[in-house]
Amino acid sequence: MHLLAEKTVYLHRPAREVFAYVSNMEKFGEWFPGVISIESLNTLPHGQLGKEYLETVFVPLRGRQKITLQVREVRGHQFFATEGRFPPLLPRMEITLDETAANACELTWRIFSRNSNPVVRYLLLPLARRVMDKRATLGVAALKGWMEGAGTARR
Repeated sequence: MHLLAEKTVYLHRPAREVFAYVSNMEKFGEWFPGVISIESLNTLPHGQLGKEYLETVFVPLRGRQKITLQVREVRGHQFFATEGRFPPLLPRMEITLDETAANACELTWRIFSRNSNPVVRYLLLPLARRVMDKRATLGVAALKGWMEGAGTARR
């Protein structure tokens, strides 16, 4: 896997509460730029292995694109990962939460490409890194505002 972007933010909210919010991918568009819409594809609860979503995103040079996402890994209220069926990028998003105090936590958001093709790595991933790094910076800032009550979701 190839890391495209990684951002960390300190939140003045309990890790369990933050996890409940970020693992509900239907809310992802409230705080992450480029997400046009996202909806559940099955009836599994949010944050559960196998939960699927259909995400509509804006992709530079390609416009609106639909991506099917599936929750691939969950560890308590500390780790959440999704993988998207979106060739050639094949994204994997990971969110890690570390409780730092009773009502505070540190969140690390990462996005990877699962594609190991050298052509993709040298031609597509540099552009994807620039786009995702900018979106991640804006996204974690919006998440912080949203979680701490400022309601600064991007839109």
